[in-house]
Amino acid sequence: MSLRVAVVGCGNIATRHISGYQQVEDAELVAMCDLDEARARDYAERFGGKAYTDVVTMLETEAPDIVDVCTREMHREAPVIQSVSRGFTTLAEKPLFAARGQYSVQADDLPVARRMVEATEVGGAELFMAYNYRFGDYAQRLKKMIEAGELGELQYVHAWTRLACWSHVIDLLRWFCGDIEAIAVAMSGPEDSRTRAGSLRFASGAVGTLLGEGITPGFHDMLRIRWCGSEGTAVLRDIAGGLELYPRHQRQRTIVQQAHDDPRGEFMQTFHREIAALCDHVRDGVEVPLATGIDGLRELEVDAGFVVAAERGEWLDLGGEWRS
Repeated sequence: MSLRVAVVGCGNIATRHISGYQQVEDAELVAMCDLDEARARDYAERFGGKAYTDVVTMLETEAPDIVDVCTREMHREAPVIQSVSRGFTTLAEKPLFAARGQYSVQADDLPVARRMVEATEVGGAELFMAYNYRFGDYAQRLKKMIEAGELGELQYVHAWTRLACWSHVIDLLRWFCGDIEAIAVAMSGPEDSRTRAGSLRFASGAVGTLLGEGITPGFHDMLRIRWCGSEGTAVLRDIAGGLELYPRHQRQRTIVQQAHDDPRGEFMQTFHREIAALCDHVRDGVEVPLATGIDGLRELEVDAGFVVAAERGEWLDLGGEWRS
């Protein structure tokens, strides 16, 4: 029995998701849906399945096991709600919703995102987020070290990222450190690619900083996260670049990295692992580190919170602002 997969939004990011399904032996691409009929037909011819321009018709006709929504962030609300409210397991690209684009998340995007998450209750469906950075080898190693207590109790975290990875890094910080409770922010630069620097306070009481910018060229590192605990420090470098370990009581540094010179050589594998994990979960009920719709909403709250905190020039209590 194959896993029937329908893809909504036939753009560039969809090809990365499709590549993942092609690696899963029992996954079958049964539908390609796009408002542009020619594009939907092109993808159906290239990758399989039937072409559709209407999501509801596609869902009722194909009854897929997985609906993968790869539309632009400003066009994501309708297909996600249409899918989850009818009970279909759905994977959505990140961020969950952004009317002005992913670099310009605003507070008025949040009610839309909440409706998307709440729709899962109507259909009793699962909504997952495509935060594939969780499936990088070194990100998973760091997560296991944190959970095993090898680095001790979190003291602070410092993260820097290019804006292309912005929402991913917010998700990773929440995954590594727990919920972000409050932020204080300053911003500069052009409206559509503002450099943003924030101080963070986590629900655990730990503190941190997060800097996002679009100045550093893409051929350099895309991100760094420095996680400092009571027993040691770990530095995650780039999407798949390696992990540096600094034990507190030893004068040494351990570097764990790929044997070749391409720090992004494993990047596509993060998509493949994420899709494989989704298929394992749907097929076998396996518990996997997929980000949920709630994770997507919490990430968006932090993103929008950066704008609000910068405008107010004071600490913003995220829970009190949007979750009470």
